[in-house]
Amino acid sequence: MKIKLLSVIVSFLLLSIGISSCLDSDETYEFSTDATVHAFGLDTIYGKHYTFTIDQLNRLIYNRDSLPVGADTLIDRILIDTFSVTGWVTSGSPIDTIFNMADSVDLRPAMNSEGMKFKVFAADGVTSREYTLQVRVHLQDPDSLMWNNMEAYGAPFAEMPVAGEQRCVILHNELLLYTGNQTIYRTSTLTGEYGWSQSATEGLPADALPTTLIQFGGRLYMLTPEGDVFTSGNGTKWSRSEGLSGTTKALVAAMEADELAGRPAMLAGIGQDAEGMTRFCTTTDGATWSYGEEVPEGFPTRNIYHTMQLSATGTKKCVAVGMPATQPEATVPWFTTDGTGWAQLNNTAYDTYCPILNNPSIFYYGDRFYCMGEGFEALYASITALAWRATEEKVLLPEGLKGVISYSMAVDDNRFIWIVAAGQGTPNAVWRGRLNRFGFDIQ
Repeated sequence: MKIKLLSVIVSFLLLSIGISSCLDSDETYEFSTDATVHAFGLDTIYGKHYTFTIDQLNRLIYNRDSLPVGADTLIDRILIDTFSVTGWVTSGSPIDTIFNMADSVDLRPAMNSEGMKFKVFAADGVTSREYTLQVRVHLQDPDSLMWNNMEAYGAPFAEMPVAGEQRCVILHNELLLYTGNQTIYRTSTLTGEYGWSQSATEGLPADALPTTLIQFGGRLYMLTPEGDVFTSGNGTKWSRSEGLSGTTKALVAAMEADELAGRPAMLAGIGQDAEGMTRFCTTTDGATWSYGEEVPEGFPTRNIYHTMQLSATGTKKCVAVGMPATQPEATVPWFTTDGTGWAQLNNTAYDTYCPILNNPSIFYYGDRFYCMGEGFEALYASITALAWRATEEKVLLPEGLKGVISYSMAVDDNRFIWIVAAGQGTPNAVWRGRLNRFGFDIQ
């Protein structure tokens, strides 16, 4: 119930006069001049009490621990169960209405930077202080994957004529997108510098395969159907790598250096040795291949995505997925620590395998492996890349990607996930996501 201040003050004065007339005139009674808030608290939020701090110097009441996302739908009608003062409190606009703790109150105005005003009167009816209540609420859900449709940031990508197969990659703080028409689309990945442009490539054959695109050592590499490898330092001008060309069957992974194992950074691929055997191969200088084990049946040879994980022992492991799929029911990742030999992470004997995905992609993010594929029906997560489950909360894919067939993805140095949807009848769209976690870093 809201009560106007004037009537209350009049009642208080009349009561004071009545009491005074009944007392001996020689006795003097003084009422408290304390107009401070001694304690403040709200009813529970999702079953939890949140502590409020009272800054008497600045006359500010606030909660140090922000309320959870969605709490604004609860504090629009909530009880203030603690408001300790020696006199009374008024609120409203103007601040002239007696505050009644028995009534629920809408505290959404307290979420604004200006806060919500209360006036505290001392028992003497004269001394008063004005306080500001600020209720702090998380705008983003902690430990959740937050996505932005980048069309909202200007320089639209929607009208660009992307055609054919495509693959995106990160190079020198740029997101580069290559398609089957010898066109390169590019934008900065830096905050405030997002904006697409397009241009023709130089020196890259028309039959170069965009889905083989990989970045290693600050350079880009792409393969042709004839086994020739082309390389570029800026993404625009390309040249044939004489040492890597002629026998290369696939570009598989760019592996980071492993200081603990004493292994340098290397580009891993699949090639044909002098005896005609198809083997795993690696290069540390981007100039010549060194051959390893024979490639086993079932290893992916196209549309390959890879990611790196720092294991509990401190060594680095590379995990890859790709096409074609050889298991009728599962997407099976492969792993290596040196690039010269790979092993399956096959879990089809149990009910925790990653289901079959067309053109799957994989990335290690935070403390999990994540895998997704065409259609974007679900995002699958795993700690070991062996046992998988579809995520059900917090770390989810944007709804806008449902049904998308043609896509590519990359993760930049600032821990943003980029998903580009374009080509093959797919409406152009760019999504950028990042895990909302304090102190989060990618391994």
